[in-house]
Amino acid sequence: MRRHDLRAALLCTAAVLLALPALAGRQKKGDHGPIPWLTSLTKGRKVAASQKKPMMVDFFAEWCPPCKEMMAGTYKDKAVVARARRFVPVLVDIDKHGKEADAARVEAVPTVVFCSHKGKEVLRAEGYRDAKGLLELMAEAERKAKG
Repeated sequence: MRRHDLRAALLCTAAVLLALPALAGRQKKGDHGPIPWLTSLTKGRKVAASQKKPMMVDFFAEWCPPCKEMMAGTYKDKAVVARARRFVPVLVDIDKHGKEADAARVEAVPTVVFCSHKGKEVLRAEGYRDAKGLLELMAEAERKAKG
């Protein structure tokens, strides 16, 4: 490769690498799809207790590709959105709420934790889930939360 071509390639690569963080953060704050997510575990617990609904807590990070995939696809699926109405949905950014993530023993993102309306953990799943997989988890969590 000639020096001129190499220099152009390096400049292009640098431009792409510099643009990645900006592209990764393009999702607007609060723009997490049609599910009405709460962003506070404390508020989620209070709402779950008062409405006697189980809680679905998604621990995520803005930089996490599987988290973004779930936001873009799984959490926009009509069946998932409908089923989510049976839960108090809480979205916790581990970078902003590290203490809460540590207290919940989150070791990877995404991690979805389901709790009874009394706050007892009933089910946990790490990693990406498509709509079908999440619907199965939600059904299992509902059964366990009632027991």
